[in-house]
Amino acid sequence: MLVCPQCLFENPSHHKFCQKCGYSLTQKVCGECGSTVSLSVLDCPNCGARTGTVAIAVISRLPVEREHDILDRVENPSSSPEQDRLGGAIAEIPEETQTQSDKIQAASVKSELELTPDEIASLSENAVEVDSVAAETESNQIWGLEAFDASEIPVNDALDPDSNDSVELKSDGSCLSDLEKGMYLDENQRYQLIKPLKTLKPDETVTVEVLDTQPLEMSPPEAAQLNLLSSSEKMDTFVIAAAQAYLILQSQFQDHFPKLKDAWKSDLYTVVILENYSDFPMLLEKFRDSQTTPQQILSWFQQMANLWGDLESFQCRQSLLELTNIRVYPTSPHQICLQQLYQELQADTISLSDLGKAWKTLIQQSQRTLLGSLTQLLRDLNEGEIKTITQLQDHLAEIEQELHSSSTETPSIPISSPTRIQENVDEDITDVPTGGSVAPTIPRLSQLLHLEAVGATDIGRRRQRNEDSFGVQTTIHEQQTPQGRVVEAKGLYILCDGMGGHASGDVASQLAVNTLKQYFQSQLTGELPTQEMIKNAIIQANTTIYEANQGAVRSGVGRMGTTLVMAIVAENQVAIAHVGDSRLYRLTSQGIEQVTVDHEVGQREIQRGVSPEVAYARPDAYQLTQALGPRDRNFVKPDIQFLEVQEDTVFILASDGLTDNDLLEIYYATHLDPLLNPKTDLNTGVKQLIELANEHNGHDNITIIAIRMLVSPSRK
Repeated sequence: MLVCPQCLFENPSHHKFCQKCGYSLTQKVCGECGSTVSLSVLDCPNCGARTGTVAIAVISRLPVEREHDILDRVENPSSSPEQDRLGGAIAEIPEETQTQSDKIQAASVKSELELTPDEIASLSENAVEVDSVAAETESNQIWGLEAFDASEIPVNDALDPDSNDSVELKSDGSCLSDLEKGMYLDENQRYQLIKPLKTLKPDETVTVEVLDTQPLEMSPPEAAQLNLLSSSEKMDTFVIAAAQAYLILQSQFQDHFPKLKDAWKSDLYTVVILENYSDFPMLLEKFRDSQTTPQQILSWFQQMANLWGDLESFQCRQSLLELTNIRVYPTSPHQICLQQLYQELQADTISLSDLGKAWKTLIQQSQRTLLGSLTQLLRDLNEGEIKTITQLQDHLAEIEQELHSSSTETPSIPISSPTRIQENVDEDITDVPTGGSVAPTIPRLSQLLHLEAVGATDIGRRRQRNEDSFGVQTTIHEQQTPQGRVVEAKGLYILCDGMGGHASGDVASQLAVNTLKQYFQSQLTGELPTQEMIKNAIIQANTTIYEANQGAVRSGVGRMGTTLVMAIVAENQVAIAHVGDSRLYRLTSQGIEQVTVDHEVGQREIQRGVSPEVAYARPDAYQLTQALGPRDRNFVKPDIQFLEVQEDTVFILASDGLTDNDLLEIYYATHLDPLLNPKTDLNTGVKQLIELANEHNGHDNITIIAIRMLVSPSRK
C-alpha cells in the first residue's frame, strides 16, 4: 500500500493519487527549480538537483562452505523453483540450516584506530558525485506479509534472466556476475543501484547507496511490526535473522539506529535496506570543530557507553569502533546515531579498552587539553582498569558533576529535554534549571500557608481493567507564634500509567509507586531531595520492573512498563520529575500551563527543529521514547526540575485519559480555575474532572492528583 505523504492515508499500490486528499503518489516538486519530478528518478531532469530517495543497502555474501550446497540446487532446478531476488534460482533456506552467517557480517575494513590524520580527513568528505539514474517502474513489492491486502498489490513478473537488468549465476554457479549501474537488487524492481557493484567474494560485506523507486510503499518492517503487535507469531516469521537486530534496536532506541526499510535473503546473499545517514556529519568532524565543548564531548561518550551494553547483546559492539559509522544529527548536535551495525568477528576479542582506544582517537582529532579526570578515565580504559560498563557509566557521571560544578555559565548541553515552563517563565515564579546535582537554594519571597492534595482514579468507559496507580502522602506541622501562624509541610505525589497493551501494566505501575514511596520514606526530610536522589529513586523503580520482566522472560511488547509523573513538596518549594507522557500542569491566576513535555516521538522531533505540523504527521508521533521497566537503567533519563511557588497555585498530575484531546485546556475556566478558590472542595473538583474525562474521552483509564498550595503574598 502507498502512504500519502500529505495526509498519511493508506492507498492501494496501483493508485496514482491519494483517495483522501488527491495528492500525487507518483510525482513531487523539485525543491530547486519547481519542476514536477517522478518519485522514481534520482535527480531532477530539469536542473540536476537530487530529488530521489536514497537508501543504504548492506549486502553480505555467505561463506564458501555454505555455497557448496548451492551448486547442487543449480544443477537440479526442480529443487529450487523460485526466482532469486538478487539473481539465479533459489529455494528458501530451511530454518534449521541457518548459521551465524545469516546474521550481519562484519565488513572487512581497516580500523579507524589505525588511520592516519590524512586518511581520516579523506573519509570525512561525504559529497559523492553520482550520475542521474532514470528509473520508471509501476511494479510494487510483495514481501509476504499478511498485513498487506493481496487484492491491492499487483503481482510482478520475476526479472527476465535474459534481460540486461537481470542478475545471473555464472556458468559454474559459484558466484554472481557484476551488477551494472541502474540494475535492481530485488525482483520487484524497487531498489536500483546508483553505482556498479562488483562481484562479492564469499563472506564479504559491502555497503552501497541505492535509489528507492517506490518510496511511498509501506516498508515491510513496518508491516511486520503491525503483524507482530496483533498476533502471537514470532519475529522469525516476518523478518530475516540479518535484519532482526535493526528492527529491535530501532524500535527501542529510535534516536540512535537507522530505520529498517527492507530485508531479504537468498541462497548466496542477504540484503538489508536502511535509512540513509550519509549526509549527516561524522562524529570525527565534530571533534575537530573548535566550537565543540567539553560538555558535548562528555555527552557523546555517555551515549556511546550506554549503547555499548545494548550492542553487546547482539554482538555488534564493533559498530561503535568504526568511527566513520558514527554520525551526529544535524538538527540535534548532541545526539549520535549509527549508520549500520557491524557484527563482531570474535566476541571475546572486543573489550572496553577498545572503546577507550576509539575515544583516544577522537580526542586526538580535537587537539585540545582535556579535563584531568577525563584524561585519567581514558588512561584507565586503555589499561583495562575499568572492567564493566557500569563502572564506566559511574565514572562519566562523576565527571559530568565536576564539569557542572566548575562551570559558571549555563551548560552547553541540557541534562533534560527543554520544558515549556523553562521557555515561559512567569515573573513571580523562579524556575531552576536541572543542571545541578543538588536542590537549589532560593531566597524565599513567600511563605506556605496551606497544603492540600487529593487523588482519584477511574477505569474509564472502554477498558477492562485499570492499569493506573497513584500515591499521595502529605505531612503538615502547624505552629502558632507571636509573629503569626507557621505551616511546615511536605508531600510526595506519584502517578503512574501502566503501558496500555502491555502485559501486567497494572503490576508495573503499582511496583513503581511502591518503590518510590519506600525510597523517599527514609530520604524525605524537611528539605527537597537533590536531583541525584530523585534520579536514583526513579532508576531504582525502573530496575524493579525491569528485573521482574527479566525474571518472567518477557520480551518485545510482552514487557510490562509504566509512565511516571511525580511532585515532591517541601514548604513552598516543589521538585517535579517525569518519564513518559503522564503530565503535570500548573494553575495560577495567570492561567493554565503544561510543565512537563511528553517523552514521545513527536516532541523529540520538535526539539530537533522539525515543525510541529511535520512532527505530528508521523504515524509514530505518539509513540513513547522512554518509560519505566521495558529497558535497563541506561535508557531511562527522567526530566527533573525545581520550582518555587510564590502565588496561590494548583498542580494537576494526570494520566493521558484526562489530558488527551486538550481536555484540560478547553475546560480550564469551568473545571480548573475554581480549584484556586480555597472555598472550593478539592474532592468534588477532582470527581468532576473524572466525570468530564469519561464524557469526552473515556477511551483510557483516568487518574488525577490535585495539589493546592496557598501562600502569603510575595515580599519584594
